[in-house]
Amino acid sequence: MKVLLLRHGQTEWNALQKYQGHMDIALNDIGREQAGKIARYLHKNENIEAIYCSDLSRSRETAEIIARELHLPVQVDERLREIGFGSWEGMTYEEVKCMYPEEYEKWFNSNVELKVPGGESIDELLARFLPVLSELAEKHEGTVLIVSHGGLIKTVLNYLHGNDRWDIYLYPASISCLEWNGERYVTQLIGFTLPDDE
Repeated sequence: MKVLLLRHGQTEWNALQKYQGHMDIALNDIGREQAGKIARYLHKNENIEAIYCSDLSRSRETAEIIARELHLPVQVDERLREIGFGSWEGMTYEEVKCMYPEEYEKWFNSNVELKVPGGESIDELLARFLPVLSELAEKHEGTVLIVSHGGLIKTVLNYLHGNDRWDIYLYPASISCLEWNGERYVTQLIGFTLPDDE
């Protein structure tokens, strides 16, 4: 059993380097184009049996574009939404760095210990998401697509690798892959993006 973790396509806030968190920001035209390319790639290269996505529109629209190509329904699950960034949501990375220098430094070096004011901790994110992975392993035997968010996917990858910092960057519309070996999930791929001519 295999799980493909897809970060949603680009939004305007991605382009502006703003924290989105639980804010419901739509895809931009580039993001829709990315979703279409990923849809065609998945149709050609994977045999997906189910599509799940978060309830935030950037994730849902990415999933719906893919679902049309694959002729599959989309199953929405709010447990798949991005980590809540609380008071940082709507601020650029630079603004956060200036206004919250100590917290910003800690977030990128050991974010397990930090909870953004009004936001979620890493433990809280894992507590809502890890049961989803367990449920999928019981429910499916083939390949499942989860359309989610960069923060959530990085957190899960770091958890599986025993890391306590976000030392990877996942581009919009990038794919990471987990494989269930009967006992646990093993990372097979991190942050694959399609070439421009794909």
